[in-house]
Amino acid sequence: MQCLLVCEGSSDAPLASHIQLLLDSYGHSSARFNVSTEGRRLVEKVRNGLKLTPHCQLLFVHRDADRASPDIRYREIVGAVHEAGYGGPWVGIVPVRMTESWLLLNEAAIRDIVGNPNGQTPLNVPSPVESEREADPKSVLRSAMLTAAEVQGRKRRSMNRRLPELRRQLLESLPIGGSLEQVPSWVRFRDDTVAALRRLGG
Repeated sequence: MQCLLVCEGSSDAPLASHIQLLLDSYGHSSARFNVSTEGRRLVEKVRNGLKLTPHCQLLFVHRDADRASPDIRYREIVGAVHEAGYGGPWVGIVPVRMTESWLLLNEAAIRDIVGNPNGQTPLNVPSPVESEREADPKSVLRSAMLTAAEVQGRKRRSMNRRLPELRRQLLESLPIGGSLEQVPSWVRFRDDTVAALRRLGG
């Protein structure tokens, strides 16, 4: 199955790995992904992605809610998909407020990704039910990763420079289910994916 992921920027491209895990769980282990981030407007990103994936069977469009209502973001996705002329099944991915709110939920993964799996320092991350209320999950995640590393001085400065790549690795390894089942935006994404697969006859 040929899939396309359209996302806001290259830092969210690893969402493709997470989506692949979800598709695997529903028996679609043969899915192949292209990722599109090129373009200023959302519709431009969709169009550019479809040029790269002319036989796209399932389209995923990522848009962080940021400070807007998720429903506003979904309407933006609907408009972009229709304006781009895509008529196949598609799924909107709208984390509230941003993708980092999903990455905050696995303390063990955060400790492991910074190379300190046995650390004991509290990370002060929100619970699953609180994660979508966090005003700045990006800053909370950065703070949690630095705290989890338990390093100071030069090592802390070095760790700080590595945070974007570590965030990417954390997103690539984001498991499905678990604490995410308590996060409404992820549950909506999962259910919409199941509905899209049904449209495909899967």
